[in-house]
Amino acid sequence: MTPARRDWILACGALAMAPLARAQAPRPRRVAIGTPRVPDPADSDPGGVRKRLAELGWVEGRTIEYVTGYAHEDAKRWEPMIIELLARKPDVLFVSFGGMARIAMRHTKDVPIVFAIASNPEKLGIVASLARPGGNVTGVSTREQELVGKRVELIREITPGVRRIAMLANPDNPVTSRIYLENYSAEARKLGIEVRAYDARSAEELRPAFERMRGDGMQGLLCIADPFQLRAKHELAAHAARLRLTAVYPIGEFVQAGGLASYGTDLLDQYRRAANYVDKILRGAKPADLPVQEPTSFELAINARAAREQGFRIPQSVLIRATKVIE
Repeated sequence: MTPARRDWILACGALAMAPLARAQAPRPRRVAIGTPRVPDPADSDPGGVRKRLAELGWVEGRTIEYVTGYAHEDAKRWEPMIIELLARKPDVLFVSFGGMARIAMRHTKDVPIVFAIASNPEKLGIVASLARPGGNVTGVSTREQELVGKRVELIREITPGVRRIAMLANPDNPVTSRIYLENYSAEARKLGIEVRAYDARSAEELRPAFERMRGDGMQGLLCIADPFQLRAKHELAAHAARLRLTAVYPIGEFVQAGGLASYGTDLLDQYRRAANYVDKILRGAKPADLPVQEPTSFELAINARAAREQGFRIPQSVLIRATKVIE
C-alpha cells in the first residue's frame, strides 16, 4: 500500500468516526449558583466560583456550564430563586449562605448543595455535624460562635467602660438573627455587658430603630451578615456615626461603606474553598462524606478616617493587628 493510499484510508476513517465521537461526547456538567446580590455586568462571577473551577481544570462551554440566580439583596427572593435554579436540573447547587441551603433542602434531597458562608450549620439544621454532614449539603462555616466574642472585645478595646451594646436584627431573617443574638449575648455577659436586639427589615425602619438605641443609651453596635443589612450598609454606617456608636461589623464591606471596624472571615477564601467542594462533587464525591470546613483566614478592618471624624481614638494594640486600615 502506498503512503498516499494509507493516508487517504485513515482520513476516510476519521471522517466516518467523527459523528460517533460527537454523539459520545459527555454533556457539560451544570452548576447552579445562587447569590443574594443584584446582577452586575462588571462582575458575572460572584465570589470567584467560576474562576476557581477554571483553575481546577473545568472549561466553560465544554466541560462545565453555569446557571446563576440573583436574589436582588432581598431574603424574600431566596426561595423563588432556588426553585428556579433547581428546575434547571443542576449537577450541583452552589449557594452563598447557609440559610439558602436550608431552603434548598426543602425542595431537593438529591441535588448536592454547597454553601460558602454559614455561621453555625448545625444550629441551622443543614448538617448533622461538621465532621459528618450526613445529607446532601456541605460547605464552609464562618465559626461565628468564636468571632462574635472578638467583636464584643473589640468594642470594649475601642471604648473602655462600655456597658450597653445594640444588635441590629432582621425579623425577616429570624433564624440567623436569633443565633447571632444568642452568641453575642453569651459572650457579652462574660464581660458584664448587655446586648439588646433592635429590629429593622427595611430602610424606613432603620431611623426609628436607631432612635430607640439612642433612647436606651446604647454605646456600641453589632450587626449580622444579612442581605438587608449589606444592602443598607451606607445607611447603617451613617446612623451609627450620627449616634457615635462604637460599631463593629461582621464583614469588611461595611467598613468600605464608612463603618468604623469589622472582624470576620476572609469571604473570598470562603468562596474559593467552597468551590473546591463543587469540584470534588462533580468528580464523584458525596456531600455527606465531605466535612464542613472551618475558616483559616480572618480580617480585621479599621476605618481610620471614620474614627477621626467620629472622635474615636483607635488603640495602637488594635491598629497593629489590623489586616486593612482605610485612611
